[in-house]
Amino acid sequence: MKPVTPAIRYASAGVGSQPALNRACMHSRIRDVLISRILDGTYPSDFRFKELNLAREFNVSQAPVREALRELVALDLVVSEPYRGTRVRPFDVDALREAYELRSVIEARCAELAVPCAPGLCDELGVLLEQMRIALDRRDRDAHAEAALKFHRRLVLASDNQTFLRTWDSFIWDVRARVVLRRIADAGGDVTSMYPMHEALLERLRADDGPGAAAALRGIFGVFIEIFSDSANV
Repeated sequence: MKPVTPAIRYASAGVGSQPALNRACMHSRIRDVLISRILDGTYPSDFRFKELNLAREFNVSQAPVREALRELVALDLVVSEPYRGTRVRPFDVDALREAYELRSVIEARCAELAVPCAPGLCDELGVLLEQMRIALDRRDRDAHAEAALKFHRRLVLASDNQTFLRTWDSFIWDVRARVVLRRIADAGGDVTSMYPMHEALLERLRADDGPGAAAALRGIFGVFIEIFSDSANV
C-alpha cells in the first residue's frame, strides 16, 4: 500500500492529536480522510478496513469510525458485508451514470422554474463562473469542482422546489464530483469544454429563456453521461 500523501497525513494528525475535539463531528473528519485516501489510491479497490486500527490511528473509540464507514457505504464508496467486513467498492460506472442522468433531469427542470430569474441570481452565477474560469487556468481541479458545484446548487436553490434541493443534496455531489474528475483525468480527458457550455447556460438564464437553459444543462450533463457510457463499453 502506497504511503499517505503529506496533505492526508496532516489531516490525520490533526484528528488524532486533539482528543478534546467535539466527538459529534469526529466521524465527519474521519470520513473526509478516508475519502481522500480512497480517491488518491492509498486504499485500492477491495481494500478491507479494520475498525480497531482506524480507531487507534485517530485516537477515538470505534463508534465514530463505524459512523464514518456507514456514510461511505451511503456514498457507494465502500461496501459492508456480514462476516466479511467493510471494503472499498470497485468503481461502478453504471451507478455514476445513473446519478448524473437523474441530476440532469432535476437541474433542467430547476432552470425552467428559476425563470424569470430573481434579481441578482445571474450576477451570483456569473461570479461563480469566473471562479471556474480562474480554476481552469490554474489547472486547479478541486477549486474548479467547488465553484461548479456552487453554481449548480445555486440554480437548484433558485427553483424554490425543496424536494429537488433535498434530493440534490442527498447525493453529496462534492464527493461524487471528485470521483468523476479523478476518473476523467486518469483517462487523459479534461473538462475545459464545460466552461463555454456554462457560459451558454448563463446567457439563456439572463435572457429568461427557461427551455433554452434546460437544454444547455442537458448538454452539459450529456458530456458526462457519454463518458460513462463509453467507459462501460470498454
